[in-house]
Amino acid sequence: MRPVLVAHNNPDDFRDLLAERFPDVEFVYATTTPGIADALARHDPEVAFSIKHPGFPAAGHASIPAHPSVRWVQIGGSGFDHLLPWDATRVTVTNGAGVLAPYLAESVTGAMLALGCGFPRYAEQQRARQWRPVAFTPLRDRTLLVVGFGRIGECVARNAKALGMRVLAVRGTPAPHPAADEMHGPAALRALLPRADFVSLHVRLNPATRGMLSREVLAAMKPGAYLVNTSRGAVVDEAALTDALRSGHIAGAYLDVFETEPLPPESPLWSMPNVLITPHSADNIHGWPRRFAALFADNLARWRAGEPLLNEVTP
Repeated sequence: MRPVLVAHNNPDDFRDLLAERFPDVEFVYATTTPGIADALARHDPEVAFSIKHPGFPAAGHASIPAHPSVRWVQIGGSGFDHLLPWDATRVTVTNGAGVLAPYLAESVTGAMLALGCGFPRYAEQQRARQWRPVAFTPLRDRTLLVVGFGRIGECVARNAKALGMRVLAVRGTPAPHPAADEMHGPAALRALLPRADFVSLHVRLNPATRGMLSREVLAAMKPGAYLVNTSRGAVVDEAALTDALRSGHIAGAYLDVFETEPLPPESPLWSMPNVLITPHSADNIHGWPRRFAALFADNLARWRAGEPLLNEVTP
């Protein structure tokens, strides 16, 4: 087969894994945006493995499915909006959905515990050397609304149930699920918000979800509730969220994603004591590229055998 393009800035993360699984395949590693363009032009690959992350941003990867020789692109992570649009009649795209879902869910669960238990306030008091006990409301018996019930949302829901929370969920096909006490369609979102002590977002960015949590929708949240966003920053009206956090209508937030990334230094979110910020790294566990490469290797074996691929997505 033709050489396989691997777009990743640190090939040593998994070069040995791919070489061992496929000693007869030539893997061409592109570690920069110009490197991708050069590899596409020189090798006309049919297959590409593309890992987008802050160290190798989306713009460098978007050209891959547009190249005429490419027939299949495997991406690391679950989000594929950075590749849109692609010609689905010519190119198959698969993603890494589920690979890191349990670990991202740990970050979400940890953030809910930190916010609910008042840890940000205690951290502030620690820096000020203040000994001041603060009462908190435990997660047990509180209500979590999971918006987007894919693999990540399911893991978050299961963790929440283990902590004694009630789980409401929203997804496109609202079939019952054992990890959710109630399952609803997207049209029910605004009606569910007043019931939720925590709202955790796990949706893809598309025309239907862009700006989904508008100023009006945020205003419908239960006063004193908390917001968690580890999906995409553009899902939330960031200015409206900032105002709601300032006013106390939203008691606090864990934000891993933002409308502009990196989050600009002048953003007021940085200095808000009721906000936890991570730099789009909620699933940044040790060895994460190798986990994506293992899935790619399994799919490459399927590709070569003419078998259906895992995790195929549609534009």
